[in-house]
Amino acid sequence: VLLEGMVPNYATKISAAADANLVSGINVVENNIKVQFPVTSNLPDDREITENAKNQLHWNSKIVSGKIEVDTKDGIVSLSGKTDSLWEKNEAENIISEVYGVVGVVNKLEVELSRSVQDLDIEQDIRNSYERSILINENKIDIKVRQGTVHLTGSVANYPIKKEAIDIATYTKGVINVVGDITIE
Repeated sequence: VLLEGMVPNYATKISAAADANLVSGINVVENNIKVQFPVTSNLPDDREITENAKNQLHWNSKIVSGKIEVDTKDGIVSLSGKTDSLWEKNEAENIISEVYGVVGVVNKLEVELSRSVQDLDIEQDIRNSYERSILINENKIDIKVRQGTVHLTGSVANYPIKKEAIDIATYTKGVINVVGDITIE
């Protein structure tokens, strides 16, 4: 599915792609939607967007924002620095997507683990979580872990199951990246 058109903010653009992925039979979504703020809007400049983005990160109790740098150019916010987990990296991007005036986010955050976790432990934790999931048939997904990067392959029935499998890996302690090469049957 190819998404095109205009929306009034970046969060709506991201939401449209997520909604499209939930439609039965959709395997791939290409999001070419453009963000166009209403003409009557008084848009913040890049400096104000950067300041607002920093404040939103600082005020959010889910993440530690002290190691995150924010820069904005033409409404596109770039995140750099370090986070303690992959989910925290993703959450920082989600927080920024809600800031008024943002038209895009470039997430260059690196995951810096506070302690070493063995690849075999990560793989076993993911397998155990898949076994507990009512949605996932753990025999249909292959898990490979190398230096904290999880590579998932195999096939599932629909996008919600694929998302569940990727989310479980993303929230597993010690994971620094997830490559979700799971196909939809």
